[in-house]
Amino acid sequence: MPQEKDHYRQLLERYLDNTCTPQEAKELFDYLQQDASNRLLLEEIRASFIPPADAMDAGSAPWSGRVKQQLLEKIRPPKVVPLYKKRWPRVAAAVLLLAVASLGGWRYYRHVKQAPTAYAQSELSLQDLPPGGNKAVLTLANGATVLLDSTGNGAISSQGATKIIQANGLLTYQAGNSHTATVLYNTVATPRGGQYKIVLPDGTRVWLNAASSLRFPTAFNGQERSVTLHGEGYFEVAHRQLPQGGKMPFKVQLADGAVEVLGTHFNIMAYPDEAEVRTTLLQGAVNVQHDTYTTRLAPGQQATWKTAARSSIRVTHTDTEEAIAWKQGYFRFNRAGVADVMRQLQRWYNIEVRYEGESSQREFWGRIPRNIRLGEALRILELSNIHCSMAGDTIIVHQ
Repeated sequence: MPQEKDHYRQLLERYLDNTCTPQEAKELFDYLQQDASNRLLLEEIRASFIPPADAMDAGSAPWSGRVKQQLLEKIRPPKVVPLYKKRWPRVAAAVLLLAVASLGGWRYYRHVKQAPTAYAQSELSLQDLPPGGNKAVLTLANGATVLLDSTGNGAISSQGATKIIQANGLLTYQAGNSHTATVLYNTVATPRGGQYKIVLPDGTRVWLNAASSLRFPTAFNGQERSVTLHGEGYFEVAHRQLPQGGKMPFKVQLADGAVEVLGTHFNIMAYPDEAEVRTTLLQGAVNVQHDTYTTRLAPGQQATWKTAARSSIRVTHTDTEEAIAWKQGYFRFNRAGVADVMRQLQRWYNIEVRYEGESSQREFWGRIPRNIRLGEALRILELSNIHCSMAGDTIIVHQ
């Protein structure tokens, strides 16, 4: 019936715009599961595109008006293999937002083959591997370590006049009134498969992503606040006044650079196994320094430079949602390569990854929830023509 089709087209459009309610999303998924003709909508979304170079800028998404119109109008394409079953509801939701592209211009993958099942019965333990969660290790000034997770609550220790309190995945430093000249440093380190949130003594909030660490003083009593980051962290820096007047600067030291702020929100991604270091500004202003280069960012801009190399700083306007997607609970991809996707999964699920076959040139857009099991995440990639198998604690990507 035309009215019914119009209704579900509108639901799909709202889903692509990320404006539908959970109830509307459930209604859409239920409709898609009713019969094969409805499930063809999923194939339309899973079909792969790449935009012409002159039609996409660095921050644009693949769902252009032209693509969306094609998706919404084509309700009866040729018969294809259904892309999900009812036992994969969260996978189906993610597939709605995941698109795969191959170099070579706009095109559909018109011949869709059923992906081989990558999981044998003996491999269920790895397939059922849960996602990462709130876990980290706190190293105190005397070298003692404390395991942090989501279950521990209450006071952990004192460092000078500062009390350390843990509650539900949050570590809070409550500064006292002491102004001792002795500076004590603590380090919070997340393993692969871990994340943690910290409130520093000045009220600055830091979210640490997996395989990251933050070293910081337990009290900020000098002329500036300085911390050291390895990996990835999102910062909401609190304003603080100097005793003689003026704002106390806040610096994030990196392996080969630094970011200086007065009070702002920004994300730094500085993993040694990534090709670039990226600083993304959401609010306020920051000065970014690398080698002999320094630049100032405005909100919505991103500064990048080559990891462990002497290179200039490149500044672009960017999709800030992509930069902080991990903090919001999902992976967000914008023209990401297969290796880029797998590195994020590797850090979050604490797995090893090996590649077989020729290097793939495919690129990905979309997002995957971070709260699903590894098998579900791999199933999403399989539906997008990335085929994986498992060997022990290693995922083998067949390119």
